[in-house]
Amino acid sequence: MKKKVIIAVAVILSLGCIGTLQAYTALEKEEPQEIRGIIVDEHDSVWYETQQRLWLQKAEANPSDEHAWQQAFEAARYADMFAEDYGRTTRKQAILDKMKENIPGSFTYNLCMYMTELAERDGNTEPYARKALNLMPEKIARKDAEVLIAYLWMTGKTFSESDEQQQQKNILQKLYANNVYPSYLLRYTYNSLQGMEENAIYFVNGDVPGYTSLILQEGVGVHQDKIIVPVSFLFVDTFRKALCLKLGIADFDIKKDYTSMDAYFQDLLEHIISKSHRPVYFFPSGSYPETESFKKNLYNEGLVFRYSTKRYNNLAVAIRNVEERYNLDYLTEPKFVCEEQWQGSERCQLNYMVMLAPVVKAYKEAGDTLRARQLAQQLCTAVVNTSLSDDEKTEYINLLGDKK
Repeated sequence: MKKKVIIAVAVILSLGCIGTLQAYTALEKEEPQEIRGIIVDEHDSVWYETQQRLWLQKAEANPSDEHAWQQAFEAARYADMFAEDYGRTTRKQAILDKMKENIPGSFTYNLCMYMTELAERDGNTEPYARKALNLMPEKIARKDAEVLIAYLWMTGKTFSESDEQQQQKNILQKLYANNVYPSYLLRYTYNSLQGMEENAIYFVNGDVPGYTSLILQEGVGVHQDKIIVPVSFLFVDTFRKALCLKLGIADFDIKKDYTSMDAYFQDLLEHIISKSHRPVYFFPSGSYPETESFKKNLYNEGLVFRYSTKRYNNLAVAIRNVEERYNLDYLTEPKFVCEEQWQGSERCQLNYMVMLAPVVKAYKEAGDTLRARQLAQQLCTAVVNTSLSDDEKTEYINLLGDKK
């Protein structure tokens, strides 16, 4: 059971190895399938390797087909993620070499060159990102837009008025206008932000909380007082320095040699938290430093963890969020055929159960059976509406204990 809980909370890092019956039926027909990304669909390495072969055949048959080249590259990239020899494979580089021969001045080639890890080639990745921005088509795919948003974000220049900030804002507003994110994801993120205090720092880990938070800020115009900080970006000098400047604090001074990234990360976070004097929250994930001194300072307030060096009644805050700040009614709504369902959305629905089950227990212990029953029904429906097996659904629902 404990393993299931951890998997549910670590939304974006759960790179599942589940292929659908429809996907494998399509493979039998040898037809290439769209690579939509791991937060939309989950597949195993065999599926991606097969898609790489099929898309490469399509690209070689029509060398000017940018879409086919990019699909082949992305299939190879995901296949590498699951490969036992990750870091030593040549899948992506072989495709990039062919792209350079056939579409060297294209948006697709420059974007894919930027997406390739720096360790896999000599040189600076930034020129490719800048060229891709200059060549960006009017109608841009979500995955491509997210790559460029991340690049602009890491420069640190989006924290202040700049050309980069305006570029990022334009892309985010375009994504929102094109309705490319399921409402379930946006509503989950909106509820997460709703429970926070003003001017909070929100440390996120993964695509789901990061991009959807920015979409809400720039596309909808809400919660713009919150500062969204992708944890991995803290290791990028330009981002870290700009963040500290935005917070009005000194940059982190590395005064000692660290024997582990966890120790460095913890010192850096403690510097930001102690010097900024802002409320600090974390997206629930199992990928933060595995140190007891850090984890004991994280308190569940409903959908996010709050960092505090002092003990307090965090359960009371979670109850307040459920009663006054969160909108949970949508969890009991049916699925609408006009909206695409992402598997990342389903994992967020499981997070509701994991994070809010203690609130149901608190209602029961207080004798408030009406609220306990209402919240339990919402959480159970959220689980039932996923595509999990019946046994898996039962395991999550059992987190509520006695459901009476």
